[in-house]
Amino acid sequence: MKRQLLMLLICLTGMGLELSAQYVYPEKYDQCYLDEFKFETDKLIAIIEQESLIKTITEGWNKKMKDNAVGYLGLQILVDRRGQSCLMSVRNDTNMKVKKMNLSSNVNNNLKWPRMSEKISAIVLLHFEEGKISMKRLGTQDMVNLKEIK
Repeated sequence: MKRQLLMLLICLTGMGLELSAQYVYPEKYDQCYLDEFKFETDKLIAIIEQESLIKTITEGWNKKMKDNAVGYLGLQILVDRRGQSCLMSVRNDTNMKVKKMNLSSNVNNNLKWPRMSEKISAIVLLHFEEGKISMKRLGTQDMVNLKEIK
C-alpha cells in the first residue's frame, strides 16, 4: 500500500512539473485548456498583423495609460486550431498594474488569429517608451532561452 501511494505521489509530482514547464512567464493564468501545443522556434507560425495585435491587447486603455507606459510586457498566448486565443502567462516589467490592463479579457475575448493546423504558443513582447508601443515576437528551441523571431 505504501509503495503504491509513493508511486502515485511521484507520478503526480512529475505531471505537475511537466505542466508548469509549459508556462514561459511567472504570472500564470489557468483559463486555457493545456493539452498538446508547440512553441514557435525560429519561424512565425501564428501570423497576425502587428497593428491589430497591439490594438487588441491595449483595447480599453485610455490615452494617459498608453502615453505614460514605460517598460516591457511579455505575453504568452495559446492559439488553438480555430484561431481562438487564450492568455497563458505574463511578465510585467512596466510601470502599470496588470489588473488595469484587462489583458486576459482583451486576449481571450477579442484576439482572433487565422486558422492553423496545430495549437501554437505565441510569445509577444511589447515595449512601451515615450508614448510609443513596439512589438517583437519571440521563439524558443530549448524551452529555456527566448530569442527574437525576425
